[in-house]
Amino acid sequence: MRYDAAIIGAGAEGLAAAALLAASGARTIVVERSERAGGRATTREFHPGFRASPFADELPAIPADIHRALDLSRRGAIFRPAPASCAIWPDRQSVLRQNAGSAPRLRRFLNDIARRAADIRARAVGEIDRAPHRSLFAGPAAPAPWPGEDWMVTPLEAVLAREIGHADFAAHLASAALSGQVADPFVSGSALHLLTLNRSGLVTAGLGTLADALLGAAREAGAEMFFGVDATDIRLAGGRVSGIGLADGSGIEARAVISTLDLKRTFLSFFQWNGLPQEIVHAVGNFRMAGAVARVLFALDTTLPGAAIARGAIHLSPDLENLAEANSAWRAGTIAPRLPVTLRIVSAGDPTLARAGCTVVTATLGAVPYRLFDGAWTREKREQLRRQAAAALETAMPGAGAQVVAADVIAPPDIEDALGATDGDLLGGELAADQLFGAGPWPDSPFPRCPLKGLYLAGSWLAMSGTCAAGAAAARTVARDLAAGLLK
Repeated sequence: MRYDAAIIGAGAEGLAAAALLAASGARTIVVERSERAGGRATTREFHPGFRASPFADELPAIPADIHRALDLSRRGAIFRPAPASCAIWPDRQSVLRQNAGSAPRLRRFLNDIARRAADIRARAVGEIDRAPHRSLFAGPAAPAPWPGEDWMVTPLEAVLAREIGHADFAAHLASAALSGQVADPFVSGSALHLLTLNRSGLVTAGLGTLADALLGAAREAGAEMFFGVDATDIRLAGGRVSGIGLADGSGIEARAVISTLDLKRTFLSFFQWNGLPQEIVHAVGNFRMAGAVARVLFALDTTLPGAAIARGAIHLSPDLENLAEANSAWRAGTIAPRLPVTLRIVSAGDPTLARAGCTVVTATLGAVPYRLFDGAWTREKREQLRRQAAAALETAMPGAGAQVVAADVIAPPDIEDALGATDGDLLGGELAADQLFGAGPWPDSPFPRCPLKGLYLAGSWLAMSGTCAAGAAAARTVARDLAAGLLK
């Protein structure tokens, strides 16, 4: 059977794309190498009786129109904002509440960030409507300004100083913006990282609930699922994509292929370089990744006093100078002596994640290099991450360290192996102006299209605009091109 669309990857983006495409009447199949759906939106048991989402605690909320189209409320995928986030220094702390009711200046700034992220998504979707597939050799059109372009030449520190003023609040927001990432807040263009503050999605009962809801939506719409098999190549015929090859030697014919992997992984994994036009090879080779996150999952054999008021993020000693120093160490391939650390007591919001009377705490570490200058990720290097996370836990919650019964360290190579994310980069590429605006390396083939006819990208480029936004954009584009007869 020949499909209208074959989707590589059953994470949130792939499942959203499958549900929307199948609902439009397209014959759709999803290929996933894991035995179950979810990608980063998973929840797993890391120690008997203790569960957590290994790659992230929260995701950007799904845009309202996509959430409604997928009928996710009925399926139990309910996003709830964290009530507050906390920053702790040795001598003080600051708390930012979700409604920011006592700080109208801060509320206006957070609303501005959400508006910018929404405007970027709206612009990207508008590009889809205006731009039919163009060949690799078509000349680029003169682009209109993108929402947020003023931040591409502005340091993060300068924006916060202008918009927030209060030094502790500014450091707090900088740490939140760079949680699990890396950038020098004093360098031009680093303000773009503020777009990642559009994180508001804590999913009741863990991120695995979202995966189950999206899988249900895709299956109900009629999409087929093929789990436990690797896609090995994207096949070309007559200068266009014709389907995908599978590890068992079989193949799937499809008029369109949607890859939910990042740009580099898509082209490095599924194509022979000598079979691609040199323009593609050059563009992909110059695309920069910025994997910088590690995670440590802690199982504690006790409850934590005050956990009920700490259901949001807890940033440890956030200051701009430390973020800059961590960025320098990351670029040198070393582990900084003071990594940025964000803690979350995830079982405080969802007690089912831990045994009765126990606690699950996650630590997200930023500025962690994928490639170490002195060799591979050894047990000793992983232990360095555990020690830094444990020290942060003890600082935030004195006495908690003695109650740890298990700790699971997830380094950048583990993220790459599990999710196919190049260098463990969950954002799909360095968040920089030349890679963000214009939706990728091909200005004449705006995201989610690329110069290979029939191939569409649904990686995490639109992550700051909402979970499922990239998958929905790919689905909309494929449906439009199918209806226009461009994928015969």
